[in-house]
Amino acid sequence: MEDSLQPERAILEKYYERGYRLWHGLYLAALADPLDVTALDFQNAFPRYPYFVPELHLDKSSGAGLHAWGTSTWKPSSGDCSLPSFEKRYQFPVTQQDPLVVSLKINHHRLRKEGGQISLLMLAWAYVLSQRWSELMPGAQAIEYTNNSATLSDGGGGFKKTDSRVIDLGVITDEALRWWAAVLAPGEGWAARIHHNGQDLRSPWSVSLQTAKNLILTFRITRSRGGRTSPPPYSAAAQYIADYAKYHGIEEQSRVAFAAALLLPARRSVSKKLCWSCPVWYKKPPDPSAEQYWPPWGKERDQLDRLITMSCNTNGVISLLCSSFVDSDLPCNVSGAWIQGAFAVMDQPEAQEPDVLSSILSKRSPHLGFLWLGAILLDLQDLVIARVRPVLYIIDLHSAAWTGTLMSFIQRPAADYPPNVEMIQRVDEARLMFLSQTEFQCEPPFVPFPPFGTIAVKDCFLEVQSHASCSGSHELLYAGWKWDGHGDVQDAQDAKTRLLESSEATGHAVASMAVRYDKLDCDSCRLSAFTREIFRWLREMDGWPVAERDIRDWMDKKWMGGLDWSLEYESASPEGDGKSTTSRRHVSPWLSRTITTRSRTI
Repeated sequence: MEDSLQPERAILEKYYERGYRLWHGLYLAALADPLDVTALDFQNAFPRYPYFVPELHLDKSSGAGLHAWGTSTWKPSSGDCSLPSFEKRYQFPVTQQDPLVVSLKINHHRLRKEGGQISLLMLAWAYVLSQRWSELMPGAQAIEYTNNSATLSDGGGGFKKTDSRVIDLGVITDEALRWWAAVLAPGEGWAARIHHNGQDLRSPWSVSLQTAKNLILTFRITRSRGGRTSPPPYSAAAQYIADYAKYHGIEEQSRVAFAAALLLPARRSVSKKLCWSCPVWYKKPPDPSAEQYWPPWGKERDQLDRLITMSCNTNGVISLLCSSFVDSDLPCNVSGAWIQGAFAVMDQPEAQEPDVLSSILSKRSPHLGFLWLGAILLDLQDLVIARVRPVLYIIDLHSAAWTGTLMSFIQRPAADYPPNVEMIQRVDEARLMFLSQTEFQCEPPFVPFPPFGTIAVKDCFLEVQSHASCSGSHELLYAGWKWDGHGDVQDAQDAKTRLLESSEATGHAVASMAVRYDKLDCDSCRLSAFTREIFRWLREMDGWPVAERDIRDWMDKKWMGGLDWSLEYESASPEGDGKSTTSRRHVSPWLSRTITTRSRTI
């Protein structure tokens, strides 16, 4: 039975096959239709995402970094229902202690070999993001050049065209030349800082370049446009990048590099070092394009600020990437088989090629395409996969609401039941518990997959009993956001209440194909961490109804290592009174881990 704690092999094979067919279909689609980087839509991405404003109040309580805080408002119902709105606090890290060390080495991955200029362009876009950050962050110092500089050679200097150290800038102004010399300098060529607690904190996109030999910039100087010696504003730097990309005919690589630059803070949260491919010399630049240039974010500065804010939110970015491996219709007890089927395809060497992998995941989650491209370029996909396999998903409903992403069953509406209903789906019990913001269910479960089966209404919390068949509609509604500002004045953004419209990951399931079952591990599926975690969320703090004693005993036997679930902790009250079956003083360490791990999510 599909509602069993330990489903039969035939049931597990069914869901394994479902995952295998879906992801194999995505793989075939990726081979037939590779990712078109010109279709990456930075300009219209995530219009509901809040963005930093100059009036931000930065939290300086942490010695390790600064944070921007805000408050979101949520409505749990509509129509004739008494459930009140609730607010959640949320923070964005806006600094880092050290720059990300970027080393340039030969790399033979196909995507990177054909895009050898991406590494240089990413370094350039990192400056643009940091320059705009310095304009937005209260207390940020004006961006400065350091004493480090790339080697300059007027007119070429007799270097071989095959020398990967040589970068041809073409005809350029002295202001642009000074900027490129800083961007491609060994170590840090520029600095974007905020002084805090006796140290200089850096922008989230700060980088330090390491190469075996310094890069050599060749150029032909033209007349100065104004004699600027200070670092250029972000708009001028973006134009320098556009001129370089146009000169070499690599506008597509520039867009790819911008995607990678947006993922630099996420990469920095994982490792302090990044190895990238050396640049490739283009022997004969193509004829310049006559098309008008716009930066990737388009004409609106607010859109750049929106992407900067999203980029700072490293936890949110990882949660979005994890969402590509979610099917919120899958019950928790069979989701492990589905994931095994998915990775039976994804673990194949052909699917791990960066260009193929980026296409697969972009087809799975089209609106997250540029995030996946940037993540794969920076080798972040292994981090995401390492979280997905052992049920370490990050569920960040703020990021889900702001990007229109479905990452948890909690986001779906609860079913409408007739008056005096006696049994409801356990998934709807979970949704109503969260929407009611009960004491121990005010955060969503780690697990994005719903619990299986049904439960008697009389065995539910009183809050669930009262709303199981009320006349209102129960669904998570995102109602708006306010930044913390100076003088306790909050700057409101996106305050209009609207439904949390979510884009579910898509698929290209193959109808007729041979499915390999050699990667199906039924024992592992039956010892499901997904099932364990969702029932912990439901029951661990307030106890188990007698009707679920078999589930409790299974958890005791399989997971709790002999934890004493003795009958003295069962409820002395009759079933249906909505009271706990466990003393509230028995709070496990899991709760403290939950609070610590999920302090930035709802």
